[in-house]
Amino acid sequence: MENTLQSLLDLAGVNAAVVYDGAGRLVAQRGKAVYDRGLCEQVGGPISRAVDSIQLQHEDWEAVTARFGDGTLLLRSLGDVAGASYVLAVVADATLNPAFAAVAIRVAAIKLKKLLGGAASLPGLSALHSSLGSSVGPPGPGGSQLGAARGPGSSQLYPPGAHPASGSRPAMASSGLSWSKTGGSSPSSVAASDPAASAWLTRASKELARHVGPMAKVYVEEAVRRLCADATFSLAHGPALAEELSGQVEDPKDRTAFLQALGAGKAK
Repeated sequence: MENTLQSLLDLAGVNAAVVYDGAGRLVAQRGKAVYDRGLCEQVGGPISRAVDSIQLQHEDWEAVTARFGDGTLLLRSLGDVAGASYVLAVVADATLNPAFAAVAIRVAAIKLKKLLGGAASLPGLSALHSSLGSSVGPPGPGGSQLGAARGPGSSQLYPPGAHPASGSRPAMASSGLSWSKTGGSSPSSVAASDPAASAWLTRASKELARHVGPMAKVYVEEAVRRLCADATFSLAHGPALAEELSGQVEDPKDRTAFLQALGAGKAK
């Protein structure tokens, strides 16, 4: 994996190439100078939330380019591997050749997905996918996973202990959205009691996004925190949450359609 990321870093204008899982956890990175592990981990959350917003309106999205100051962030979906979703993030400056970079990123994405798929097929890693929603490389001696030395320009493959398995947000392979199994520490997360509840929240977010756009997931999270005392959502909360969310839909006909899509009847 490090060779593939290095091939991107060798492109003129590219400052970092990073792979994240669906919950925004860093899987591997290669970057110049300031783009070390710490910085790349910090931006994992915002990138995960941005991908969630994209996924709400474009479930089959492939690539997105965002501008910031004099730089560019290029995101490329790596799809789902063994039930977990992944994304490649490339940070570049104004000297990047967009056309040339697009070809290189497409080729790198194909290679990375194959590498992730190969790692997922190794003995013992299916359980890791279930608990972490990610794969971070082949196992090393004693069953632990390999971790390259940290430093400027280094590539990182992190051991299972480096990822917060307990209370973290598992990636949902069907949609790319994620919700905590239990009360997570992130202020932007809410908890779902079981997979069925997670699926309901995802469906509600997608239906709401038809009317309010990419802010839908934020509205869903806020509504869950208002309605659920311990911020843990179950299917029993579904009708009340649907009514609460319908208030975000201005047009009466659209509001009725939203409620009916969630099986909550007509708007009052």
